[in-house]
Amino acid sequence: MFRALFLCGAIAALSACATSQANDGASTRDCFRALDVSGYGVIDRHNVRVTVSPQREYILTIPGNTRDLDWTHAISIRSVTSFICVGENPNVQLMGGDPPMPYQVTRIARAPQTAPAGS
Repeated sequence: MFRALFLCGAIAALSACATSQANDGASTRDCFRALDVSGYGVIDRHNVRVTVSPQREYILTIPGNTRDLDWTHAISIRSVTSFICVGENPNVQLMGGDPPMPYQVTRIARAPQTAPAGS
């Protein structure tokens, strides 16, 4: 009897730990919606800076050359999901050119915040 109660208590304690860890991971996700993107800019040959708000920018990495995106036409982000999250997301593409051509995004990272001028 004591053994059964002990096992039930141990299982309950372990499931509580697993639940809190899963919730902690979900609360630290860094995501944005494609609709919230307000600007784009080239960082280097394979990285594009995406502006979501004045305080939030992301870096999207593509294997191709960013110069091939044809910046004279509209650039957009296409995603299978509603939210685009930091990390490796195989379901995100940059679209650019006329006609629009897809450029697979291989990595998404939060851009480091820059200090305001004069501070």
